[in-house]
Amino acid sequence: MNRLKVITTHSNPDFDGFASCVGLKKIYPDFQIVISGNPFQNLSEFLRFYGDFFPFIYENELKGFNGDIEELIIVDTPDIERIGEEIKSKLSSDTKITVIDHHPDIRELNIENKNLNKIIKQTGAATTIVANMLKEKGIKLSNEEASLLGIGIYEDTGSLLFSSTTLEDLEAVIYLFQNGLSLNTVSEYIKFDLTIDQKIVLNNLLQNVKTYNVNNYQITIATAETEKFIGGLAAIVAKFWYAQNVDTLIVIVRMAKKVFITARTKSPDIDLAGLMSVFGGGGHKQAASAKVNIASVEEVEHKILQVLPNYINTGLKAKDIMSSPVRTALATESIEEVNKIMEITGHSGMPVVEGNKLVGIVTKKTVDKALNHGLGKRPIKSIMSSKLITAKLDTPVSVLRKLMIENDIGRIPILDENNILVGIVTRSDIIRAESSPKKSYLEKREEIKTTFNNISHLINERLSRRIVNLLRLIGFFGNEMNSPVYVVGGFVRDLILNIENYDIDIVVEGNGIEFAKYMAQQLNAIVVPYEKFFTANVIFKDGFKIDVATARTEYYESPGELPQVDISTIKKDLYRRDFTINAMAIKLNPQDFGTLYDFFNCQKDLEEGVIRVLHNLSFVEDPTRMIRAVRFEQRYGFKMENYTLDLLKKNLSERYLERVSGSRIRQEIEKILEEKNPIKAIKRMAELDMIKHIFPKTYYTATMEEKFVRLFKFIPYLKERFENFNDFYAVSTIFLEYYDKSTLEEMRAKYGYPKKFIETLKFTENIIIPVKSLIENRYPFSDIYKVCGKSNPYIYSHISAYLDEDEQNYLLSYIDTVLNTRIEKVTGKYLMERYQLKAGPILNNILEELFCLKLDNSNLSEEIAIESIVKKHIEKIEDSSKL
Repeated sequence: MNRLKVITTHSNPDFDGFASCVGLKKIYPDFQIVISGNPFQNLSEFLRFYGDFFPFIYENELKGFNGDIEELIIVDTPDIERIGEEIKSKLSSDTKITVIDHHPDIRELNIENKNLNKIIKQTGAATTIVANMLKEKGIKLSNEEASLLGIGIYEDTGSLLFSSTTLEDLEAVIYLFQNGLSLNTVSEYIKFDLTIDQKIVLNNLLQNVKTYNVNNYQITIATAETEKFIGGLAAIVAKFWYAQNVDTLIVIVRMAKKVFITARTKSPDIDLAGLMSVFGGGGHKQAASAKVNIASVEEVEHKILQVLPNYINTGLKAKDIMSSPVRTALATESIEEVNKIMEITGHSGMPVVEGNKLVGIVTKKTVDKALNHGLGKRPIKSIMSSKLITAKLDTPVSVLRKLMIENDIGRIPILDENNILVGIVTRSDIIRAESSPKKSYLEKREEIKTTFNNISHLINERLSRRIVNLLRLIGFFGNEMNSPVYVVGGFVRDLILNIENYDIDIVVEGNGIEFAKYMAQQLNAIVVPYEKFFTANVIFKDGFKIDVATARTEYYESPGELPQVDISTIKKDLYRRDFTINAMAIKLNPQDFGTLYDFFNCQKDLEEGVIRVLHNLSFVEDPTRMIRAVRFEQRYGFKMENYTLDLLKKNLSERYLERVSGSRIRQEIEKILEEKNPIKAIKRMAELDMIKHIFPKTYYTATMEEKFVRLFKFIPYLKERFENFNDFYAVSTIFLEYYDKSTLEEMRAKYGYPKKFIETLKFTENIIIPVKSLIENRYPFSDIYKVCGKSNPYIYSHISAYLDEDEQNYLLSYIDTVLNTRIEKVTGKYLMERYQLKAGPILNNILEELFCLKLDNSNLSEEIAIESIVKKHIEKIEDSSKL
């Protein structure tokens, strides 16, 4: 007679009971797990997806078994009345029974059996007892097994927060972590009991739910507000998550003056850790949180919706993980034949085809049942399931996962655009894909090691005595204000590179404005505060300036807008900066003076000449950094590392630069024009296709580059001769050359050109060819003047771009002559009194003619020359009167 060995738990099992059974089977592999009743809903959902990993049968499958139970292990209950009736019916007087339970109030067990063994320990969960048994025996678990047991412990201990939690529970969790426990999986399935206050918050959340479609992903956002702090938000979110069964949940709760954000997602395509990093938080890809100071719920919700698309990556698709080609079964093949194929290949399911058409799918479990009933000769189509759930090649893995759970299926056939079967995806395929997610940008980098090196010797060797003393004083002021103080950014970068840079930026971990006021008071300087940004300028009597800021993180309302500011630490302050080479700080407090803070391998990038952003969204949050990256590349002879370059190109193609105000783009261009060799940066911007995103109808060519080379040679001469010369206007004459009037008006509105500049540009376009010809042929200055007149410097700069060196010299002589020529004796009054001329255009015409004569002959006698000029004009007037 056959006899069974069974592991079971109470009817309608929860995670603690079922997980304990699974753990025990690792110790007793010859036992069969049998469960009775209906599993709790969250366990049922878990088994729909992960059931194939845990061999078990339902109690009704014992009915065909005639023997009794030789050994029985009961977990998570001491009461035999709570186990299944079919199991109880197969117990005998000599059945060996072991009870494993964790309830501390056990007195007498309701089991009458002489072969009874009891293992009762006061722990938070029965799974804890089993996990520690596994640990003692040195048994290794799979990721799925460890996660299942973890759910059992976390659920029964309220995530280790219930008073019944013991040290043994903690030790068991550590063991499970060592074996691959996934907190993402745990958070997806656990449920909690809530306090009254927590239930109020939950109720408010349920009444304030909005659903958004973001990149074809359903995002649920729930909000609530309370005037006091209420702990256990994670438990509230888990309850909501369990009750509402949404794909992606983001909860925003204002408690007093702080806003807490907690997010969960079932989709491996949504990076919640990245999303929360925008708000200074973190976590895991599918479960993360953050805390924001001084913000409203509405602001945070708006910000989330703005940046969330950047953290959605459709990632892996069906075509990336499917098995192909697909082993299929013909509809007419017998069940026996299909079983042989499954036995050989190890497939647990196969699509069924008929006449080259997919008609159904069959599982190994169904085949085994059919064979047990003696149906092996029948065609496979007689037992196949015709309920076909299919997907396309580009279906995201997250969608496949959802389809499997909703339809309680373990495999999905994949069809191409012609609806031809090309592959199949199983639960195992999805689980493997999700257990190996794509690495984030920082994870792709080599290991980042924070370093703290003292470089005070460089400060003493490379800086002037005044600057060294000033930095030391600032450090002393920091101690007096009880605030850590740092010099940061470009000053630190250039100090290490041994390049002179006295633009000093100070960051204070505290109140930067109050620190600036204190510093100014001590140094007899002036303070200009900027309350909105927690910054201030300290200006000395000789004009020397120091910028002081509060250590902060920034988040952006939308790409390209100015940042909102929140108090933070020096590390977060550095993390918000543009590139690693600018993300170092030197502490100035006396006890740590000269200590370099390098959190992101900045020195290494500086040594290797690498421009690298600190995070994936750097160019999205501030698109002007794309221009800045080019400027730093060309200034130092560095290169953007590949990923940064890829990000730049991607964000450029997605037109993020167009979202920035023209004034901010203009500022960055003006900084490029201040560099020693700006043509290098302009050329690089052209290589990256960046110029057309700044000037939309400009096409950078070799001819344009030649114009810029000639222009930049000439600009220094113009700066010597004209005050307030604007380099941006000068280069714009080339960038905007031959634009139509409507586009020029758009550019004027965007970049703030004066209306007169646009008029000048169109005027120059009409005269530039004849003026070039006059200069080439060395015509007298008076002839050039008749075309150009007394031009502004941007007409000259535009013309210079068309001239070679000798021709530029001739133009320069012309400019000097025009600027230095004066009519000293003849005036309008002189003409009216001597020749009885009336005021009007004639006077200006006569004086202009005299000026032209003087351009060609600086020694000209004005009194003699004017006689013939006036006579000619009077004769013209007399002739016209006769007509």
